[in-house]
Amino acid sequence: MEIEDKIIEEEKLAIINYNGNVEDMDILIAKLLSWAEANKVKVVGSPFAIYFTSPQNTKPDEMVYDIGIPVSKDTELSEEGEIKVVELLEHRVISIIHKGSYETLSESYKEMVEYSIKHNYDIIGSPKEIYINSPHEVQEEELLTEIQFPVIKM
Repeated sequence: MEIEDKIIEEEKLAIINYNGNVEDMDILIAKLLSWAEANKVKVVGSPFAIYFTSPQNTKPDEMVYDIGIPVSKDTELSEEGEIKVVELLEHRVISIIHKGSYETLSESYKEMVEYSIKHNYDIIGSPKEIYINSPHEVQEEELLTEIQFPVIKM
């Protein structure tokens, strides 16, 4: 897959900040979707995770990440409770669509880091994985995950 430089427009996100196993992600996504339905909040994109720790040097049950869904721009901001609604300002990313198992995501991460060095990008934040489809919908080899690194061009 090809790495692309793109601008992500300002967006509103409903997120849960979580400290625990990534295996809990299905439960957290279901919680977000139930919250959106109960509060009549329109979901406008695929679920995602922003990782603050790396699986290479963190125990599985000690991972720290935000799990979230993009929501409509008219959703009220909220810092109360487990689910927060936040605004993410416009920003630049380099992005790749990874096709295949989550187990092989590290190959795409490595490719992105090499690309950023070769093309003079400075990675300025945590990676975001957007889950375009899910293991409940397609076979493992057909999984599509967009990986985004927030960057500045040096």
